[in-house]
Amino acid sequence: MKAVFSYIIVLLSAAVYMVLFDRNAGGIMTVFLIVVPLVSVFLTLFSRKKVKLEIESADDLVRKNRKCTVKVRITKNTILPLPVISFEFRATEHFRKPDYDVYRFSMSENRNLDFDISVFPEICGRASVKIGHMYITDYLGIFRFKMPFQQIVHEIDIIPEIHEITDCSEILRSISDTLPDNDDDETETAAVYGRAAFPGYGYRNYVPGDSLKKVNWKLSSKKNELYVRMDESAGITLPKVILDLSIPETASAERPGIADTGRITEGALSLLDMCVRNGIECTFICPGHEETLSEDVVSREDVERIACEVIKYLDTGNKTPDLSSAPGSKSSDMDIVCTLGIYDRLAEEAGNSVLAGNHVKFVIPDNLYKDDSIPVPELWLLDENWHLTRTV
Repeated sequence: MKAVFSYIIVLLSAAVYMVLFDRNAGGIMTVFLIVVPLVSVFLTLFSRKKVKLEIESADDLVRKNRKCTVKVRITKNTILPLPVISFEFRATEHFRKPDYDVYRFSMSENRNLDFDISVFPEICGRASVKIGHMYITDYLGIFRFKMPFQQIVHEIDIIPEIHEITDCSEILRSISDTLPDNDDDETETAAVYGRAAFPGYGYRNYVPGDSLKKVNWKLSSKKNELYVRMDESAGITLPKVILDLSIPETASAERPGIADTGRITEGALSLLDMCVRNGIECTFICPGHEETLSEDVVSREDVERIACEVIKYLDTGNKTPDLSSAPGSKSSDMDIVCTLGIYDRLAEEAGNSVLAGNHVKFVIPDNLYKDDSIPVPELWLLDENWHLTRTV
């Protein structure tokens, strides 16, 4: 607007000069100040239809906390030089704020121009980068026009990280203690083979507090580590780790953000990793809008594969899990629900499951826990250092 206002002042000055001083010289200046800007505007409007902007990345599936590059390519289909074009670059909250958000350029002989923009993903999920507010300024820098195409959006999936649960002995003992017990184990001689590589019962690493009666001394001597028997026959039951991303029934201002969604997702994956590293096979379940992700987990490779698959489910509003009949390839009497908050319907589902003889454990980010939260049978808080603390 300042440029347009200045142009009007100059044009009026030329007209005043023509009237008061020199009609010929003033007339030439006035015509020049009218015709040249009109030509500039005409060429600018013609040129802006010959410009194409594209945005792409080397990899649309990137890892968290690793810098990646987004390429913006501008192509012109005319021999005319392009005046100044500007656009705003925006990224969703998954990325660290870019160093620059407004880019300006012009093009003369070159038909293509590339911008390499570095972005740093900090939160996992389905993210996007955008180009918008695109304008072209005429050759004289007086008038500015909006480019004739819509905002350009490019999606990038950020893979969740798998963390090591710090001081996991308490949660491991809780899981082991609530798995089905078999009082006949001391005299059991029949071999039962599961996918965990050891015949008979499942085994995990010893943690302080385990009963020495459950130590398998023969296996421990081979591995040079203490291994204790799990309280279920291998391959018969699998605990279920359920990632619940449904929206808690709270005020909209208090609804969890994408950072909380990312933390509980990585917490669920880290729990899976902790279990398989200690010989506990699991089933992972994530209810979605239209379909449910359900996978058996027996190795670290399974966890890493699920980390890539779960990205498309990381949007709030997923349906509430049915704890009484949540899908899984094997039956289980224990559910570990990683959720964004405890709300009425979820607590009701958990209560019905407990009444049916099952065990239900809840895991939520510690910053979402409130003193007036709905009580549940067993609740674990996950802090930013990936430490789990039991509250009830």
